[in-house]
Amino acid sequence: MKKTPETVIAGIETEIANLVGRRGEIFDHHTSAAAKLEKARIDRRENLGRSGDIDTASIEIRDLKNSLSDLSDLLEDLDLQISTATERLAFERDKHDRLKRAEELEKIAITMTKFAHDVDSAVSALAKTVTALRAVLPEDIKLWPAHNASRPPGSVDAGRATASPREVVAGVVADALAKAVPDLFDTSMDLYGYRCALSRITSMGVRKDWVSDTRTSPLSAVEAAESLISRPLKELAENLASEAIPSGAEVIRLPDAPFSDSRPPEEEAFVVKPLSFISSPSGPAQIIGRGRAHFLPKPVVDRAVQEGLAFRMSSPEGVAAAEEERRRRELIRGYGDPSVRHEDCVALGDVMGLRTHADEVAEVDRVIG
Repeated sequence: MKKTPETVIAGIETEIANLVGRRGEIFDHHTSAAAKLEKARIDRRENLGRSGDIDTASIEIRDLKNSLSDLSDLLEDLDLQISTATERLAFERDKHDRLKRAEELEKIAITMTKFAHDVDSAVSALAKTVTALRAVLPEDIKLWPAHNASRPPGSVDAGRATASPREVVAGVVADALAKAVPDLFDTSMDLYGYRCALSRITSMGVRKDWVSDTRTSPLSAVEAAESLISRPLKELAENLASEAIPSGAEVIRLPDAPFSDSRPPEEEAFVVKPLSFISSPSGPAQIIGRGRAHFLPKPVVDRAVQEGLAFRMSSPEGVAAAEEERRRRELIRGYGDPSVRHEDCVALGDVMGLRTHADEVAEVDRVIG
């Protein structure tokens, strides 16, 4: 009958316990023999000037030395066996932990696929109801005014003076979902106020991201769950079981995607003067217009604040500047700079160190003085 991992581990633990117990016994014999040897040497030394039997004492000392040497060798052998058994125990425990974690990850992946099918079924039923709800609203209905500035960026209804039926129904569905599963929604504050949105992960390749280089089509719940969760978990479980990655609790996470672009954290800042900065290893500098709040890399915000080009939105100055700009736009019905050129900007250069060539660094230094 094949031994289970638990049985193998228990057997090695018992073996180590027996070895440790035996070593304790031998160590006691070793300590006793060392004491007897020391006493015999003292007795012989004291009898050197008397008529004692020196030869008999010497024989006893020699025998005790041999016995002590044998016991020392035995202790070394036991230490080696204990060390070897301990290494085997660590290996078996690590193997057992790997297999257990791999089974847990496989179970999560399988369960995720099952629930993803349930999500698709629920969404299919929801889609029929939402389609029927939208069909009730005429396309030319005018329910309430909608301002382009506050519409989500890229809206297909940009330019409409009132909310479209699509926007109205989307709002109803979004509110219902936010009430049922509020933690799925991201919230933010910008120049126009509070926003709450459910975001797609648009890049589903090796590098998962909420931003993709091209427009992508949405996936079903099963397809998305397979790409984002089930497949990475199964690969991680396979690597764990085959010892392809180090052991330890820290591996219970998705491995980092092989992508070298390390983005610094972003911070929201209100820009008061147009600026530009190097935002990628190649290409022109990115232009940031004035009179708006922008999420920018923290090193850029630090430099812009230092040079008086922006205020942090977390500061009273930033909030005050944003409010003043909002009132100004309401008065003049304007939306900030319509077009900003590179020569209009204060060039911050390669704040994040994305350009490594000496000639590029020299050129940036020349531009920003």
